[in-house]
Parts: sequence; structure tokens; C-alpha cells
Amino acid sequence: MVKVEVIRSQTGIAEIAMTGHANAGKYGEDIVCSAVSAIILGNLNAVHLLLGLKPDVEMNTEEGGFLKWRLSSLHDPALEEKQQLLAESTVVALLAISQNYGTYISVQDSKWQGGAHS
Repeated sequence: MVKVEVIRSQTGIAEIAMTGHANAGKYGEDIVCSAVSAIILGNLNAVHLLLGLKPDVEMNTEEGGFLKWRLSSLHDPALEEKQQLLAESTVVALLAISQNYGTYISVQDSKWQGGAHS
């Protein structure tokens, strides 16, 4: 199971951490793993290419199954808002996957507790 934990501060999302493997299918055919990877990597690329920020990412490239995105503290309010919007869209997309594939992905986020997560 992929476990997603969203850490929030007073200003919004501070960190998104993902651990585990979906194991929803054979290697190369796991649609949950593919969806989760596409969402997180797509939004990290958007932060870099659209906002000009280098995301603070820690991940296990050898075995996979671990990624942590620490959002940057920014002094530019407009840039901060855009970074937060991309992070929130990441969480919303992961929550949507968990609604249909809750056996394979769990999202924990204080903002959405009791909402659309498994």
C-alpha cells in the first residue's frame, strides 16, 4: 500500500511524504503506482518549470517506495500561493485515486480527515 502523509503548517502544506508500493498489479502494469507517480512527478516538474523553483525532494532511487517533498519557504507571496496550489492539487488528485483504489493507497491529511480518503 502507498501511504501518503500531508504535514501542514499555519500557512499551508509544509510536506508531502509517500511510502510503500501499491502492489495493485504486476511490475509495469500497476495502474495505481503509475497514477501516483505521474501525479507527484508531474507536479514537482511543474514547480520547477513553471515557478522556477528547485523542489526539495528526498527519495529512495534504489528501491523506490519513498518520496518526501518539503515545500520551500518563500518570501514572494504570489510565488508561495502558486506553490501551495500545486501542492494542494497533488493532494486532491491523490485523494481521488484513494476513493477508487483505497485498498492500494491511503492519504492522511488533517484538512481532509473524514473526507474523501481511505
